[in-house]
Amino acid sequence: MNAAQTVATVSAGPSQPSLVHHMLQDIWSTTLKHEVGTDDNFFEAGGDSLSALVTIEQINQRLGWRINMGDLLRFQTIADLSAEKAQPQAANPERALIRMSNQGTRTPIVFVHAGHGMVDGYGRLVRELGIDRACFGLQSPLLIEGAASVPDSIQGLAALYADLLQDEFGDEEFHLFGSCAGGALCLELGRIAADRGLSVGRTVVVDGYLELRSTEAMSENELLVDFYDGVLRMSGTTDRYPAMTPRDVDLERVLRYSAAAMFGTDMGFDERAEAFCQRLYASFLNTSHALTSYRPEPADVDLLMLLARDNFTLDDWRSVVTGELTAEVLRSEFYGQRLCIEEASYLAARTVDYLGEE
Repeated sequence: MNAAQTVATVSAGPSQPSLVHHMLQDIWSTTLKHEVGTDDNFFEAGGDSLSALVTIEQINQRLGWRINMGDLLRFQTIADLSAEKAQPQAANPERALIRMSNQGTRTPIVFVHAGHGMVDGYGRLVRELGIDRACFGLQSPLLIEGAASVPDSIQGLAALYADLLQDEFGDEEFHLFGSCAGGALCLELGRIAADRGLSVGRTVVVDGYLELRSTEAMSENELLVDFYDGVLRMSGTTDRYPAMTPRDVDLERVLRYSAAAMFGTDMGFDERAEAFCQRLYASFLNTSHALTSYRPEPADVDLLMLLARDNFTLDDWRSVVTGELTAEVLRSEFYGQRLCIEEASYLAARTVDYLGEE
């Protein structure tokens, strides 16, 4: 793609919030302990030097930026900061396990990535569950620039993540939370926990999927459409970008529109944005293929399963979970990672109740 080709022709205008805007709002609202808008001044909204340092750390951790106190003093609103510092990154460029909230007295929660490999669909949940609790996110290593190949099976990915969790927690207890493909990764982590010296408490899975019977593999074009639709749902921009089918889907267009949805149309097309979206697509393919071939062994885990209305895999989960399985079908019209965003308040309350915490 040459420099003359930009995303400016997309129907969404510069004023439309991007996924990066939403992520910054999640971070600021968590730090300041109340809702903030994109034009709210950080310091007038209650921020001080200490909360500024916490906010800067979270931005650098979760978005992969490199900002400092001077940046926040110069650009004191989300709109100004994102316009000036809108690097096309939405994942930490160095670590697969990132911190999403501060330390606290409650048992930590580790949020495991879904199919796309990102953990920022959990941002609103972290805001509600991260009060007096450390929350962490496991993102796909394939999002890290220059990452080598990673395992192509759920078992292999879980073993890799178990090493990261062992380094972080040692024998300290933590809970697991995953949605979509993240549910299978949580299941496998729970199954191997004892052998790997991990102290996994309880597990919450939202709209998790298992495929225990052989099914026809999706074509490359079908997977590309699934990836594209997922990016738009996660960023809440489904109605602002053209729909695609397996017959007319095009990788170049998918990457262009995905970059616009994630980073904002006002930045125009950027090679770094394309490179990140290519890594995002590689992560999606890796997780999708791993999930399709996953045939789990029985797992003695305690698990809360919160299913979308159209998820019919509960019997499959019951066949492999030998611990205590608590299941509930949600009435929401949403599913997957979008369910974690739109129904965050209910999911957080249900999770706290399940964990036995007041």
